[in-house]
Amino acid sequence: MANFKETYDKINESKAFQQFKQDHPDAKIVAGFFILDFQSNDTKSTLDYMDGEKVFTFQLFDDGGVAIKEDKLIESKSSDQPKLTPIEPNIKVELDELKSIIGTRKLDEGINATINKIIAVLQNHEGKLTWNLTCMLDQLIIIHALIDAKTGEIVKFERKNMMDFIKKK
Repeated sequence: MANFKETYDKINESKAFQQFKQDHPDAKIVAGFFILDFQSNDTKSTLDYMDGEKVFTFQLFDDGGVAIKEDKLIESKSSDQPKLTPIEPNIKVELDELKSIIGTRKLDEGINATINKIIAVLQNHEGKLTWNLTCMLDQLIIIHALIDAKTGEIVKFERKNMMDFIKKK
């Protein structure tokens, strides 16, 4: 499993990124998006860069290849939607540590189900560099957690059940 630093370095060293930086010298990294699948060992790694009103997503493949996709920024009508802000790529808590941090906390909370998948987003949250995690466990349990990417402190830990998301008619 690639960690954030490896993903960041490989994308930044790629020819696609070098060309991108020539064309968009003011672009800044605003998020990292990772899917850690512990059942199939299938990991997806992407980094988002913003330049003006455009977001560029770089995906790192297992073979080291890099693909780039361009999207327009969608303005949210709700004011509580956080704005994308540049992130500092120097973090202390890496991807491979997230499962054990959540694992310890879930046991403390009396949750014995196995973690099958973690969707991890590295972003600024309320002025802090944060791992925003959605963890899918056995028994249809979902854990939403925020972990400070500099200290490893769990800022938020919330247990949900998949059935909570299904509306009753």
